[in-house]
Amino acid sequence: MVTRGDLVDYHRLNFPAIQKGQYARLVAEAAQAAGLVPVVMAGTGNGAGRDRTAASGRDRAAASGWADPAALNQVADRGRHRVTLLSPFDSLVWERKRTRRMFGFEHSLEAYVPKHKRVHGYFTMPLLAGGRLVGRVDPARDGKTLVARKVSLERPAAAEPMAQALREAASWVGCDDVRLEQIVPAEHAGRLAAALARAG
Repeated sequence: MVTRGDLVDYHRLNFPAIQKGQYARLVAEAAQAAGLVPVVMAGTGNGAGRDRTAASGRDRAAASGWADPAALNQVADRGRHRVTLLSPFDSLVWERKRTRRMFGFEHSLEAYVPKHKRVHGYFTMPLLAGGRLVGRVDPARDGKTLVARKVSLERPAAAEPMAQALREAASWVGCDDVRLEQIVPAEHAGRLAAALARAG
């Protein structure tokens, strides 16, 4: 599901010479020509994992937009979703307002933030599991070991998909081991370590 702003941002559209009303009409016509249908989106998705400091009344407000009718019929089929770590440049998360609205998840690239001001890490990768964003990891590499410098889990049950995703990510970069460093919240560290051992 997308709003007019999502479409404009994703396709990097720029209509400086077009009046606002005409601009809205052109985007709506393009969405309909692409086979999308009008929908009303009810705020910030499932609300799970929302950064407590990021949510605002404006974010929770319903928004109008468009959706692929085939995708609407498959929403309940959660088994279709795979577990994976997303690049911070993935189009699913690059627009922060949309990520907050759709997933209730606050994400930003902190590579250009001074180290002492980073919240989640240099190259934080969100964890996609079950169609939701349920965690994040700041990965690095030390020889043949993938280092999870900082792992943040939105709920205890995110430990198992995070372990699976870390093992898969290690294989992407030719690593044969995974080392956990900081786990947030710390009480999930044991569950994540156990899940990682099983996933190995």
